[in-house]
Parts: sequence; structure tokens; C-alpha cells
Amino acid sequence: MILYVLILTLGVCLAARVGCVDAPAGSRQKALDKVLLAGLFFLLFVPAALRIYTGNDYRTYIVRFHDVNVGNYVVTEPGFNLLVKGIYTFLGDEHFLAVFAVFAFGTVLFFLAGIYRQSKDFALSFFLFMALGMYFQTYNTVRYYFALSLVFCSMQYVVRREYEKFILLLLLASVFHKSVLVVLVAYPFARLPWKKWFAPILAVAGVSGLLLHEQYLALFLKLYPSYLEEEEYLAGGGISYINILRCVAAIALCLVFYKQAVKEDPTAAFYLKLNIMALLLYGCFYFIPFVSRIGYYFNISQILLIPLVITKLSGKSRKIVLFVTIAAGLLYFAMFLRQAEDIYIKILPYSTWLSESGSLVPVY
Repeated sequence: MILYVLILTLGVCLAARVGCVDAPAGSRQKALDKVLLAGLFFLLFVPAALRIYTGNDYRTYIVRFHDVNVGNYVVTEPGFNLLVKGIYTFLGDEHFLAVFAVFAFGTVLFFLAGIYRQSKDFALSFFLFMALGMYFQTYNTVRYYFALSLVFCSMQYVVRREYEKFILLLLLASVFHKSVLVVLVAYPFARLPWKKWFAPILAVAGVSGLLLHEQYLALFLKLYPSYLEEEEYLAGGGISYINILRCVAAIALCLVFYKQAVKEDPTAAFYLKLNIMALLLYGCFYFIPFVSRIGYYFNISQILLIPLVITKLSGKSRKIVLFVTIAAGLLYFAMFLRQAEDIYIKILPYSTWLSESGSLVPVY
């Protein structure tokens, strides 16, 4: 636990010195940003790469890597399978630590790049990324969080309406986790200017989810039969009150300061709509086993939305909202660490292969 607190603290200290992506090329700030970003990358990458048996599905993934390597039937996507097979072939043995390190490298890289290129306040976005547990959750379901990091980066292309780049990046992400495909429709829909008659459509969709549990679940089972059979125990079920609360808080912030921060800003409006969609999912389609993962594609925008709104405020309002945001983030982080030993998270206790005295070759 102390390690994770140190990572958060040191990371925020470094992030506080980072400027913005718009800093002039060749400037002192731009050079400093490169050094700071490199420091942040290694701060996050090294613990993720050095860990062993840390994460709720770490051992499950070792077996899955083996199955991919020997040609057994697996339900994972072709991009994931090809990458695992390629690493094992290149190294000449089943070095599972290398696979985890490669996924950690890509995931951290894309998340940091996404925050730097998209956030109006890098330090606050980084703080939320850490305090809301997003970084530490990358120790679990590694292929999903790698896909999520690509989805996160793709938001900038939707904002700029560069849909060719958006589609290409999403297709790359989909070969690691096919659930990404819902984003191909959802993000452009959220980028549209919503008319007043959209509200009853969303309301009807939500009510249908509450009333037609069995029908929707049967449909998802037909679309993802092997996925649900394999990973339902990880995704869990039931209402995620904490995710609902996060969405409600983000939406409330936007509504309170709608005129100052959202009304004339299509980017803020895009993030707001994503949170409305996330709230609809968490509140009305909670019975779908992997709905939390779909919801993350939408509410990951909170680490960009909240800083964007705060940067548009001034005076006492800005200070109050910033204070409440930081306090809520620290409280959330404390609650997250208290549950970190839970079987569904299991990122505590942290173990590193540097301290392993025995063989690191798994027994199947």
C-alpha cells in the first residue's frame, strides 16, 4: 500500500511541472515536458513490469499465454494471440514476465500520451487517473486495459472529426478486445448535437433495459457466448453504485456550470454526453455481466471533462470545485486501497519477481 501511495504522490509532483501540448516546439517548457513525461512513464511502467502474481487474473493469464503458444483453443482476440505467440517465439521460451511487461509498456504509454494531448490541465487529469484507480487497475485484465488506453487516445480524433484515424485506432484496439466495437457507434453519436427529442429516446432505452432483462441478456449471450462463459466471474454483476455516483457527480458539475463551461464548447459537450450514456448503462443495464467494462469506455472521459470544466471557472467557484475534486479523489483512492486485497481486484499485496528465489517457470 505504501508503494502505491508513493507512486501517486511522486507522480503528481512530476505532473504538476508538465506544461501543455501547445507549448512552442523547441521551447524550454517543451524540453522539460519530455523529461517529466519520461519520468512519469518509468514511474508507472517499472512497478507494472516488475510485478508477479499481483492482480486478480495474473495466474489465469499465464495459463492463457501457454494455451496460445501451444495452439490450444482460446477465446481471446487474434491481435492478443499473435502478440503473445510472437513474444514467446522471439524469446524461445514461455517468458510470461515479458508479455506482461510489453502490455504494461503499451498501456502506460498510450494513457500518458492521451492525457498530455487531450487534457487542459495535465496535472489534475493525471491525479484523477491515479486517484480513481485507473492506473492500478491496469494490473488486471491486461488486454482490456491496453484496448482502453487506445480508446482513450481515440477521443481526440472524434473531437476533431478525424474519423479515419479514429476508425483505424479503434480497429487496432478491437483485435485485442472486441468490446471496443461499441465505441465505433457510441463516440460519433455522442459527438452529434443532441436534439430535444433525443431525451425521450434515451429514456425509452433506459426503461427497456429495466423491463427486458432476459431479452437483452439473451442477445448479449448470442453475441459473446464464449466471452461470457470465460470471464463472467471477473466482470461480475449487480449495480455499481460507485460508478453511478461518479457519473452523477460529473454530470451535476456540468449542469451547474453549463453556461460557463459546456454550452459553447463541443468538446465538453462530447464528454458530458459520454457520461450520460455511462449513467444509462450503469443504472439500467447493470445485469449485463461485462457492462462495467463498456461503461469505462464512456466514463474514462471524466479525467478530461472535470479539469476542462474547472479551467473555465474563476475566482471562488474555481477554488471550491478544485478543492472538492481533490478531496473526493483522495477519499476515492483511500477507499480503493482498502478494497485492493479483494478477490476481484487483488493488487495487494504487491509482489515483484526480483524477490522470487525459486524458478519463475510456471507449472501447468
